[in-house]
Amino acid sequence: MADLAKKVDHLVSEILLKAENQHELLFGDCQSGVNLTNTQEHILMLLSQERLTNSELAKQLNVSQAAVTKAVKGLIAQDLLVSVKDTKDARISYFDLSDLAKPIADEHLHHHHATLGVYDDLVEQFSTEDQAVIDHFLEVFINRLER
Repeated sequence: MADLAKKVDHLVSEILLKAENQHELLFGDCQSGVNLTNTQEHILMLLSQERLTNSELAKQLNVSQAAVTKAVKGLIAQDLLVSVKDTKDARISYFDLSDLAKPIADEHLHHHHATLGVYDDLVEQFSTEDQAVIDHFLEVFINRLER
C-alpha cells in the first residue's frame, strides 16, 4: 500500500511541476508563435465563448483579479484583446477578441479536447470495474483536497 501512496505522491508532484503557474495541465503546445502564458491562452478561449468581466474571468479561472488584470493587460498590449465599456453601466468593462486572438483561442480549445482524449485513452485501458474504483478514488481525493 505504501508503494501506491508514493506513486500517487509522485503523480501529484509531476502534475504540479508541469502545471506550475499555468492553472491547468494541457497536452500540446501553442503553435501561434505568440508568446503567451497558458492563463492568457485560457482567457482568450473563455472570451471566445462568452463576454466576461475581469471578476468573472477570475472566478472561472480560480485566480485572483490581480492575476487576471495582469494577464489581460498583456493581451491588450499585444493587440489580442480590446476593452469595451458596458453600454448600460460604464463602470463595467468587457473584453473582445481581436482577429489575431481568435485562432489562438480556437487552438487552446483544441488542446482542451486533445487533453480529454488523452484521459479517455488512459481510462479505456481499464475494465469497467477498475474504472469504478478509479472514479471512487478520484471523488475521495477531490473531497479531501477541498476540505
